[in-house]
Amino acid sequence: MVYLQSIQTGILLFFVFCILALIPYMIFQYRKRGRVAPWLFIVNFSFVLYLICAYAMTIFPLPDPAVVAKLTTPMQNLEPFLFVREFIKYNPLVLQNPHTWLLALKAPSFLQPAFNVLLTLPFGVYLCYLFKVRFRKALLLSFLLTLSFETIQRTALLGLYPRPYRLFDVDDLMLNTIGSLIGFGLAKLVVRYLPSLDEKRREVQEVSISYMRRAVAFLVDFIMLVLLSLWINFWAILLVIFALIPLIFGRTLGQALLKISIQPKHRLIILLRQFLSALNAIPLALILIFTNRSGTIPYTQLGENYLLILLSVGLLALPLLDVFIGGINRSRLLWYERLSKTQLKEQPKNKK
Repeated sequence: MVYLQSIQTGILLFFVFCILALIPYMIFQYRKRGRVAPWLFIVNFSFVLYLICAYAMTIFPLPDPAVVAKLTTPMQNLEPFLFVREFIKYNPLVLQNPHTWLLALKAPSFLQPAFNVLLTLPFGVYLCYLFKVRFRKALLLSFLLTLSFETIQRTALLGLYPRPYRLFDVDDLMLNTIGSLIGFGLAKLVVRYLPSLDEKRREVQEVSISYMRRAVAFLVDFIMLVLLSLWINFWAILLVIFALIPLIFGRTLGQALLKISIQPKHRLIILLRQFLSALNAIPLALILIFTNRSGTIPYTQLGENYLLILLSVGLLALPLLDVFIGGINRSRLLWYERLSKTQLKEQPKNKK
């Protein structure tokens, strides 16, 4: 139960990490490789999820410092293979008696060492599959990971507690390292059957800019709009980011960051494109207006107001339908691009 609580804490911390790291990760992938490979994305972020949960299980739950200060339990075990002697002494296993086998598996003298092996087994898999390291480097990295676990525990969470609340155990160092090496060996056996990450890392030149790449560029612009509008007039910043900058440079700041630009680079055509694209926001603006209006109009007008909200929601579906149609015909051109005869193009790679 304690481990489940620690895993839940790790998952919550992972969501925080995703909020902070998702957009930078996608920007990096688009700039370096021209795309975000879904499988590579899953493998990378699952590795982060694993690390966060592994550290969470060695740190959480956090006890009360006042309780920790009164502890008199040992702070460290420097005697190797103590877990073997404890298994022999306390485990109910009798090989000649099959009835004791299940009890032996449930005993703490087996579960604790087994957990330490399983804790780092995924790390070895990632070292082989994701990072493609050799055995010696895998051994070193596995030991360093395990050492970091034990160091955090021995230093009382890096000095935040008056004394260690978990045992520094040399057996844990050995078992964690062994677990990682087992994972490394297992990965060697199955990695040939998994999708190749080398292919996923390959640079590609997009024929047409994906909707995801557009969305990331827009989100970057929108975040800048929200942050700058805290100090400067919202409408002024809106015009600068989505009209003035594209008019001068042929792309927004978000598009520049994602290495895409508007073609052709004709200022009036670009201005027309930006104006037409802004019309997509009208249904959303109407929804906000009619929703806020609901609290101020007479009761007799509420039915009409709700109908207007529903109509606005229907209008909001039109841009989504346009995205769907563009995805089907593979042109990925949206209605305002077809009218203005513009499109987004990827910047050519710099020749070395």
